[in-house]
Order: sequence, then C-alpha cells, then structure tokens
Amino acid sequence: MKCVKADELKKQVVGVFTKRGVPAEDADIIADVMVHANLRGVESHGVIRVPHYIRRLENGTVDGKAKLDVKKTGPSTATINGNDGYGHVAMVHATKLAIELAKETGVGVVAVNHSSHCGALSYYGQMAIDAGMVCFCCTQTDGAVVPFGGRKPFAGTNPLCFAGPSETGSPIILDMATSTVAGGHIFKARTDHKPIPLGWGTDTDGNPTTDPNKAVYFTPAGGPKGYGLGVVVDMLTGILSGGQFGPHVPGMYTRMDVKRDLAHFVMVVDPARFEGGKTFKARLTEMVNEIHEIPPAEGFKSVLAPGEPEYLKQEARKVDGVMLEDYIWDDIINLS
Repeated sequence: MKCVKADELKKQVVGVFTKRGVPAEDADIIADVMVHANLRGVESHGVIRVPHYIRRLENGTVDGKAKLDVKKTGPSTATINGNDGYGHVAMVHATKLAIELAKETGVGVVAVNHSSHCGALSYYGQMAIDAGMVCFCCTQTDGAVVPFGGRKPFAGTNPLCFAGPSETGSPIILDMATSTVAGGHIFKARTDHKPIPLGWGTDTDGNPTTDPNKAVYFTPAGGPKGYGLGVVVDMLTGILSGGQFGPHVPGMYTRMDVKRDLAHFVMVVDPARFEGGKTFKARLTEMVNEIHEIPPAEGFKSVLAPGEPEYLKQEARKVDGVMLEDYIWDDIINLS
C-alpha cells in the first residue's frame, strides 16, 4: 500500500490526461472527481478507473477534446449534448448550469445526453451544497441488474444522489446505486482476487455467487424497491434526454469498441424559495445531531447520517492522505 496526499494524487492524474491531449481544464475536472471519490473511501470510483478512461480515450470511444453543446430550453431547464466526451466534464457543467438556473428561478433542471461515465455522483451533490442548494442527480449504466422476479438483467446499477447543506458538520449526501452494491465494488474484487458477500451478484443462470468473476449480474437493492428505482433512473436519464435505456446502453467493459452514449440528470433547488429556507442549514444540522442521539444497536458505535461515514473519511484523508494499492499507484505513474 502507498499513502499519497490528495494534491499529489490529483497532480499525477491530471498529467496522465493532459499528456494525451485532454485540455488542462477538463483534465483537472476528471482528476478532481476521481480523487474526491478516494477521499470519501469510494475507491471503486476513484483513480482505479484511470487506465480504463485512458483506454477509451486511446481507442476513440471517448473524445478527450469534446465540446459541449448547451441548449437552454426554458427559464429553469436546459439540455447538454456531451458529444461523447468525458462524463465528469459534462456533469460539472450541467451542475453549474443547474445552480445558475436555480438562483434565477428557484429550480434548475439539466439533462445530459451522448456522454460517458461521470464518476461518483456525490461530487455534483457537493457542488450544490457549496452553493447553498439542495440537489438530486442520477445517471444510468449498462443493463446488469436482474429485475425483481427475473433471472436476466434489464436496467443498470443506475445510481442516484440526494444532497443538502448543513450549518456545521456533515451535510446530507445520499449517493447510492440502485443495485445492492455499485458495480465498481465487484470489479475491484475481481482485480483484488477477493470473494464478494453472498447476495451482491448472480451468475449467468441467476444463481447467487461469492465469486466476483462469476458474478456477471447484480441484484437490486431491497428487491422490488431497488428494481423500481433503477427503472425510474433510466426514465429520468435515457428516456427524458432522448438517449438509450436498460439493455440498449452499451457496456462499460463488455463493449469497449462502442461509445457509451450515457445520459445524466441533475436538479438543483434553492431553499431560499421555501418557508424553511432561512433555517434550512441550521435545522439540517439539528436533524443530524438528533440522529446521533439514537442509541446504537449491538455491534455499532453510533448512528450516523446518510453520507456521514464518507464525510468522516474525507476529513481524515485530507490530512492523512489516500491509501492506494501498489498496482493502482504504479498504473498511474506508468501512464504519466
């Protein structure tokens, strides 16, 4: 294992992309989103993805110099065509635009199409929090989750994120896959040659397995609830933006020769437009504090708010640095 300070890690990752022609501003965004994930302990969406992103850049299925086409469609709405560029860049601009629209009208809604993987959604939720806003965003992935009652996959792990600012301490950031776990956790288990917990995935016949190499399909979180949420995410992303859905979305790893054509969705709301706006941050802090007062169950030290475990890791890793598997760091150094 190697401990790397966040600034150094970001610098190395930026260099990997700029040396391959990605504009410095875009490379900074891509690196920042990945390092953000590592800081929060979400290694599956961190710099472990660098080799994959570079492979897609070099085989032409991602355009590292893509220019975004932005179209304002109403006082509070807009669409962004990512033109097959990096999803991180498209989503940062979409969130910025949604924040601007929310400042003007109280709410901003932006749909993104023709994009690619955008990393951890908590990054965009944090952008809204930094602007004093409330956010909901989601993105689609290729079909890999077995629907409730089925044996073959339909929708993807289709994550979603809710975020709101607090006055002090941890904000609320609920960033979750609609599958039992994000696909990245299973992919990382394959790389690390480690078994996965029973219930995370199934084999090609729909049978539960602990072997990450046999876990080709994922299970929905909470059975019918996660399945339903995954379908709704496809509705808000692929269908609303005029893109693809479910089994029609090209695979991230299985279709390396095809552009992803992913869609994203972000909605930002200005709390100041509502009765609770003036006290929103203070009352959210109060809510988190009251959650802390709940007696913990056996085996737990305390009860934490949604996103608080990641928040605490982030605060610690900003000081202590990010622990990386040696092969991940070696990949970054070799690519740079």
